[in-house]
Amino acid sequence: MSPEAVWPPELPEVVLDWPVPRGVKIRPVRWVGGDAANYRAHFQAAVDAGMVLAVICNDAPRGPGARVTRWFCPGVPMHVTGEQVVGEDGRMQHVFLVPAAAALLALERGLVTCLE
Repeated sequence: MSPEAVWPPELPEVVLDWPVPRGVKIRPVRWVGGDAANYRAHFQAAVDAGMVLAVICNDAPRGPGARVTRWFCPGVPMHVTGEQVVGEDGRMQHVFLVPAAAALLALERGLVTCLE
């Protein structure tokens, strides 16, 4: 990140009204389908490209009545896009947006356990 960059970065309108979580998630989350280095490279590339939000896929569906966010690691929200893709394993994956810099910090702070 360049020294003249504004921190924290300005958030897109889509996340400005995210609800406050009812509870606090304190245990590390498990991300599947890659190791920490792959996830770190993915989120670092998003940050380097100036993106505030990065894409992450999850196989947990969100129904039409679901709230717009869910928590993917302690203190970090993800936004439901409503998009779906088929993963490499043939399973349906749901597409979410997450704050890229927060995801990097979560990896560095041990708030995420990555499973292959």
